[in-house]
Amino acid sequence: MSDRQMIPTIGKIGTKREHYLPRFFLRHFVDDKEKIPYVARAEKNRVVRHARVENVGVQKRLYETACPSGESGDYYFPNYIEKSLSLTEDKLKGELDRFLHTVLDMRPSDRLEDDDLDRLVSFVSIFIPHIVSRSPESVRYAKNRAEDVLETMRELDLGSSEKLKELYRETQTREEFDETLTFDPEAIAEQISLWVQILPGINKDEKFVRSSSLYKAVEYLRDCSMLVLTTSSGHPFIGIDKPVRTVITDNLTTLYYPLSSQVAVILTDDGQHTFEKRSVSYRQLKDFNEVAFNDGDWNLVFCERSDYLNAYSGIEGTSNEQD
Repeated sequence: MSDRQMIPTIGKIGTKREHYLPRFFLRHFVDDKEKIPYVARAEKNRVVRHARVENVGVQKRLYETACPSGESGDYYFPNYIEKSLSLTEDKLKGELDRFLHTVLDMRPSDRLEDDDLDRLVSFVSIFIPHIVSRSPESVRYAKNRAEDVLETMRELDLGSSEKLKELYRETQTREEFDETLTFDPEAIAEQISLWVQILPGINKDEKFVRSSSLYKAVEYLRDCSMLVLTTSSGHPFIGIDKPVRTVITDNLTTLYYPLSSQVAVILTDDGQHTFEKRSVSYRQLKDFNEVAFNDGDWNLVFCERSDYLNAYSGIEGTSNEQD
């Protein structure tokens, strides 16, 4: 990250509301009023709400680690992960637009050039793990694994505030630092665990990057066969905040994920490396939407047609407008 030095080690966060679903992605599911109808699983009474994209898939201070020894409201590396994700999103937005444009224009019988095909497959293989890695569940997973990071820090003789400050003085020469502050090793371990879970590329050590779960997920999906599903305008896919994973046999797994109201992908680890496009009928679309809505892992489902969400949640005619 080019402006890493501009982010203080300890300071106030500038952005409190952090998105775990990119806004550029959600915009592909908005209705004709430029709002996104959605249902949240966490709510006891699941009603269909309508909100601007900016207010969907967001949590306060999701990627932040509080600094207990600083002033009130101080955090370690404030908004570092949020800003890093924003840089990644700039690239992914263009690739998503390219993917959707290409597959919607191609006929099922069309065959792509190898370079074009590789680019499409690479995008999906990166995008889905990117969505999963930044989710609230992944954040909780990383924090639960912070003890492993702390143990590694202790093995490297970095398990105390003084050792961490010593490392800071050696590596961060451009930033003024309040020597009275205390580095909390457990909090630092938590932040590092978040980095590794969400931003494995921060470490340029190739061996370290290749050992990250995100890198392994990308390589796994790149090796899968891909089926692209398209539906007609006005008959949209229901979007979800994480892919549906189904084990067909002991050694065959599929992932299903809508990328827009009109395009969804199915990835299968069959070792065949095929790429196919198929248009779905209304009945098939209804089946896929039922699969999405009935999956047990989603936190949010969203769709440009709120009546589709009403139908699958059993709350016919109920809605709630939000800014």
